[in-house]
Parts: sequence; structure tokens; C-alpha cells
Amino acid sequence: MPRQALYACETCSTADREPAGVCLACSLTCHDGHQLTELYTKRNFRCDCGNSKFSGVMTCKLCPDKEPLNDNVYSHNFRGLYCTCSRPYPDPEDSVDDVMLQCAICEDWFHGRHLGVDVVPDEEDFDEVVCEKCLERCQFIRLYANHFPGTSVCRAFYKIIIIITLVTTTTINLLWN
Repeated sequence: MPRQALYACETCSTADREPAGVCLACSLTCHDGHQLTELYTKRNFRCDCGNSKFSGVMTCKLCPDKEPLNDNVYSHNFRGLYCTCSRPYPDPEDSVDDVMLQCAICEDWFHGRHLGVDVVPDEEDFDEVVCEKCLERCQFIRLYANHFPGTSVCRAFYKIIIIITLVTTTTINLLWN
């Protein structure tokens, strides 16, 4: 699934407006000098620069004829807030040195200490993170952890993706041969 780097422009999307995201190209061209919050990469997101979310504020210099609205999903990340604690990152009021990890499903960012695990494993011990809310929504992921002894639910999720990819590839190969 294609991903693109996204930014929230705090200069154009004030608290009284709906959240909006802009792509890297627009962040450099249309929002140069603005206060931007990096959202890292997201799936299935179209740049909002110049659409109705910015009406009366600006027109996109790169693509002035945009659709009025996109079918994007906006989380509290677009307001510069992250995790279940809904705090900014970095948080000037938080003295705890903690890693931020992105959930592979909802794409929200979480402090390691708020993931619901006793100890956050070293980075080389996992490939993806799935937050507790997504595990509740996707109960089947927990079932796969039992099929991979000694692995965490997060590693099991990664292995599920590999298995689905292999099964899909095998099915496609069988159909074409």
C-alpha cells in the first residue's frame, strides 16, 4: 500500500478549523515558513493543501484545481497530539525518556510505556507494533501468536502479513499456471 510523508500545518489549520494534512511537496512549496508538525507516513491519504479545508486561507501552488474534500481519516495526530495520553511529542512537560512507536493498523503513535506491556522490547526484537485498541478490534491477531511459539503478538502480526502474502502469491500463481 503506498505511503506518503504528511505534515499538519498549524499556521493554516488553526484549532477552530477541521484538521488537515499536506504532502511533502506542498509543505516545501505552499507552506514554506509555516509551523509544521511532521506526521511521518500514512496510507491512503490525499493532500488537503488548497481544498475546502483551507478555503479562504490559501490555494495550492502545485495543484490549484483540487477536489473540495478528500476521503481522508484524521486522528488527534493532526492536532499534534499522540498516544492514549493525548500529549504532544516531544512533550516539554514529560521528563521520562521514552520511545514513540507507530501502530501498524491505526497508524497512531504511542509512548512505549502506554502500549500495555510491562517492558518494551528492543527494536530488533519486533518488526511491527499493534496497539491494544487495534488488538481488541482485530481479535484474530492474538490467535496467531499461539502458532509462533516464543514470539510476541506484534511479531505474529508481521508473520500473518507474510503468510497472507505467500498464500495470495501462491493462489495467483496457481490460477495463472
